[in-house]
Amino acid sequence: MSKDIRLTIVDEDAGHAQELLSRVANSFPQHIHITPSEVRSEIARLEPDLILLQEPGDDSGLQMLHYIANELSDTLVIYLTNQRDPVKARDVSRAGAFDILFMPDEITALGDVLSRAVKALEAQEKGKDKVFTWGRGQVISFYSGKGGCGRSLVSATLAQTLQMDSNSSVLLVDLNLQFGGVETYLDVDHERSIHDLTPVLKELNDNHIRNVTAIEKSSHMEVLVSPRDAEAAEQITEEHVQRLLRTARLYYDYILVDLPTEMTSIGYAALEEADRMFYVMTPDSPSIRTFGRVLELFNKLSVDPTGRLEIILNRIGRETEMRQKDIQQHFDFPITGQLREDAKRVQQAINRGIPIRTRQKDRGSVFVKDVKKLADSLLDEQSKRSAS
Repeated sequence: MSKDIRLTIVDEDAGHAQELLSRVANSFPQHIHITPSEVRSEIARLEPDLILLQEPGDDSGLQMLHYIANELSDTLVIYLTNQRDPVKARDVSRAGAFDILFMPDEITALGDVLSRAVKALEAQEKGKDKVFTWGRGQVISFYSGKGGCGRSLVSATLAQTLQMDSNSSVLLVDLNLQFGGVETYLDVDHERSIHDLTPVLKELNDNHIRNVTAIEKSSHMEVLVSPRDAEAAEQITEEHVQRLLRTARLYYDYILVDLPTEMTSIGYAALEEADRMFYVMTPDSPSIRTFGRVLELFNKLSVDPTGRLEIILNRIGRETEMRQKDIQQHFDFPITGQLREDAKRVQQAINRGIPIRTRQKDRGSVFVKDVKKLADSLLDEQSKRSAS
């Protein structure tokens, strides 16, 4: 199929463009090089299937990416940049780029990315879901500044429910690196973790990820457990998180990331990569005060929650004094989920070391019902995006 694919290289440096062409010409005989100044006049006429967009020196790359996405909605764009900037990487991904490569360090990964792009184009040609399956998976980070709010339990149960109640592909990532957590809620025992991706980090692909994930028995979703080891945790860097999540976008519909309460460089990287941030809190005064401090910290670290942060209220009971309206008086963020307290069934499952959900038709727990409602809303959003 690559012999029939029209490839366009957009690069202001003719020498660099020639270097790229030398790497891809044999696989993509239908290729052409244009400069950034020619994009607006030529790109619609050329109608390429695949574009290698080298970021121009005047930082107009994002604007150009948006223009290409509007003009050619089916064209896949691989964005090349010489600046390793996590914020820019997030923005490029949101703008619809198939993948981003940091040059020249990742030039060796170009062949693998092009191979995945070809598969994506083949999927489009066969009428498969071209919007969500390839390169558009959602990264959802779960965070809370206060321990004991049920963050890990919520992320694990939601991931399980998304997988169980749809044909989506789901990956749950546990970044509580020293002690873990989600494996205890899902009855998953696995020795491999994100640390085992270190040797293949530069050329990471779906096979590498699946070689280190565990399979949850009830839903068959994939779980990347924590190393649960302080020494191994120290060796995991922001690059592990960035490369994992960017690669996972290409192969999974949902990537749910459970973060520890302390703010580390690892947590920062996961929040920056996230399309959505689910802040889990209980409806009480200590949680409200902690959330306020978290927002102050986000501001200091330049973590922008605008349009991304959503609140999940957990452990709502009959005797709960604070309700949704009380929380919204303090914070201007949407409350996406409200999960009722179900201490008997939930604690019983935790103590027995089994998942709260063990079968698809599980209507016994009000907590499960509320998580299912949250999952249904996410799946409905996906369906609407795919239809558009």
